[in-house]
Order: sequence, then structure tokens, then C-alpha cells
Amino acid sequence: MPKLEKYHPILTPHYTFDWLTKSRVKDVFTLTEQTQPTAQPTILSTADEINQTMRDIFHDKKLIWGITDRKTDQLIGRAGFELLDFVNHTATLTVTLLPAQLQLTILTEIYERLVAFGRHELALTTLTVALPQAYPQLTDLLTTLKFTKVTTTTFTLNA
Repeated sequence: MPKLEKYHPILTPHYTFDWLTKSRVKDVFTLTEQTQPTAQPTILSTADEINQTMRDIFHDKKLIWGITDRKTDQLIGRAGFELLDFVNHTATLTVTLLPAQLQLTILTEIYERLVAFGRHELALTTLTVALPQAYPQLTDLLTTLKFTKVTTTTFTLNA
């Protein structure tokens, strides 16, 4: 089983995936506020969530990064692998972006990197994506990446 704490930062041509602790709590708070409107986060609950995420990473339970734009150094989202099962080689792939960043080019770069990372670095053979709502452009992207549509919001990739 890989030690998840060593996997940072991860780079793509335009984005850096690094620990949420590398981002300002205010930026993570804004991300949560804009992407989970019913959560009603506070700065304190956001800091607690960041700390719990880091504990889970250091205990090899999940691997979550903050995503920053390399040009502006602004946090645009978070992504990674949850429900990691290294015995069965499975995980749930999560990507949460600020609404202004939900563009196909951005999503493509992030999903392509995460899928490749999951397969090659973590030796995952099954990835699941559960979308909060149907998103036709993302459905097309996931299909292109060889995911199978299970429901309108759930997709699975078997390597």
C-alpha cells in the first residue's frame, strides 16, 4: 500500500494539486460556500475539515488535494480519491470546482491527470465518479475517458 502523504504536489500543464493546508482557509471556505450551499460552513468548521482531511491522508484513507491555477496561484477547487480500498484496488474519484471553473477544458485536464494517477501510481483498477447532478458535458468527457455510465450521475471505470 502506498504512503499517500508523499504524493504532493502533483502538476498538470496549468494546475497544481497540493495539500489543502497550502491554501488559505478563507479560500477553502469560499470553495465550500460556493459548491455546497446547504453546508453553511464557518471558518472554524472549514479549518476542522482541512485538518480531518489531512489526518485521513496521513492514515492512508483518502487522497485529496486543493487545485490551484499555476498562473494566478488561486484555489479553483479540490479533487482526489476517497473510499480508497487498496485490497480491491478501488476508489471514488471526486472533483469539486468553483462554479466559474466548470469548463470542459479545465475538467478534461484535471480528470485525465487523476485517472492516469489513480491507475499508474495507486494501482487502482476501478474508479467510480458520483456527480451531484447530471452534467452533459462531463458525461461526454467521462465516456471519452472510458467510464461506463451506471446512472445519470454515476460512472465507473474498470481498467
